[in-house]
Amino acid sequence: MDKTQLQNRTNRILSVEQINQVHELALQLLEEVGCTVQCEEALDILGHAGCDISLPSRVKIPRKLVIESIELAPKQFQVYDRDGNPSMSIESDHCFYGTGSDCPNTMDLYTGKRRQSTKDDVGRLARFCDVLPNIDFVMSFGIAQDLHSGADFIHGYEAMLLNTKKPAIVTGHGRNDMQTMVEMAAASRGGFEEIKLKPSLILYTEPMSPLIHTKMGVSKGLVCCEYGIPFIYIGSPMMGANGPATIEGTLVQAVAECLSGLVIFQNKQPGAKFIFGGDSTVMDMSNMMFSYGAPELISLNAGLSDMAHFYGLPLFCIGGATDSKILDAQAGLEYALSLYDATLNGCNIIHDCGYLESGLTSSFESVLFADEIIGMVKHIRKPMEFNNDTVPLDVMNKVGPAGSFLKEKHTRINYKNFWNPRFLDRRYFGNWNADGGKDLREVLNIKAKQIFEKCQPQPLSETKLQLVHDVMDKHIPDV
Repeated sequence: MDKTQLQNRTNRILSVEQINQVHELALQLLEEVGCTVQCEEALDILGHAGCDISLPSRVKIPRKLVIESIELAPKQFQVYDRDGNPSMSIESDHCFYGTGSDCPNTMDLYTGKRRQSTKDDVGRLARFCDVLPNIDFVMSFGIAQDLHSGADFIHGYEAMLLNTKKPAIVTGHGRNDMQTMVEMAAASRGGFEEIKLKPSLILYTEPMSPLIHTKMGVSKGLVCCEYGIPFIYIGSPMMGANGPATIEGTLVQAVAECLSGLVIFQNKQPGAKFIFGGDSTVMDMSNMMFSYGAPELISLNAGLSDMAHFYGLPLFCIGGATDSKILDAQAGLEYALSLYDATLNGCNIIHDCGYLESGLTSSFESVLFADEIIGMVKHIRKPMEFNNDTVPLDVMNKVGPAGSFLKEKHTRINYKNFWNPRFLDRRYFGNWNADGGKDLREVLNIKAKQIFEKCQPQPLSETKLQLVHDVMDKHIPDV
């Protein structure tokens, strides 16, 4: 995205006074309520930093440590593709878009049936995303349920690594998974120094709400600290379940969960590439679902964005996800609103683009639809520039009142800058009907098949592929 696209943005949900309130309340929560720390290494880090760790279920973190940790964290860094080329510049108001991770189900592109995800689906969807112009990174977009649960994330990363050059955001069961994935990335690039210098993967991990730093969640981040790998560490409180039943309370808790993790990691490795944010929404009390389409999710995204900009920290959020089971009007509404708002907020890493069914189902058509919406959002937010070409007074004088610009050379040149949909239909009814009267879901299915059948990923060399497989063969599962 253009560096100037969101400069001087005014999309704020919190006033300056409220931002300071959230900050003070989060510090108070960490000093007075504390957090549970279940990772021995993290406890040791906090103890050496000056926290009272005598009661691991209520570790209190002094505000001074939080403020020092914020100052230590990098405000920007670069993420690279599989070949080591610059891909995502993570800095203020640069927005990048990608898929989500752990969908247990997928919509089969050819049968249209909902079924369990497999490793092959992870690879096929990564291969598809590799050619989409507005998808900047990939997550697995599926759980490889045809594999033993202890190896699913490792094999999911292999499927991504072999099918796209774009940066991958990964998760895992624990320290061993993360260590193996770092080694796989290094094998694909020529060594650990290459990955440290130009990281091509990002870890997604999280505490458990409310305010629990688990061994599994923290240990993966600690591995990233050792290798200079960027990582996301965010809370996912659900309003009324593992978070307060108010937007304000849940926002404060999410900020506190994130900041307490920041203290652990910056005291492990000053300058660790920490990414702030949250996956916060309501628990729908009628069915106990984590709602991806709730307006509260968008409000919490906006509040977390204000806090990220206040701290100067990179930001991760949700966008382009829906609670709908299929691509319908509900999906279109929820995709568009969340993607547009996340972009206005200046979120750096906007994930879950193309989620269906509250994060339970993926599909080719859904990510293609999200890609189209992202393209439209980018065009809407394209910065304006006023000069002799964009405001052609000479042409306007020539055409004069009541004239037409249709035959002018200026129009022939500049109409090419209009945004033209690839899949949305603007034809008159007669032309649309004569062409079969297809609805958007049918069009997306046809186009997705055409794109998928043509896209061929650039393969790793045989030597690098063998090195990746050698690393996988030595993997010791965390579970």
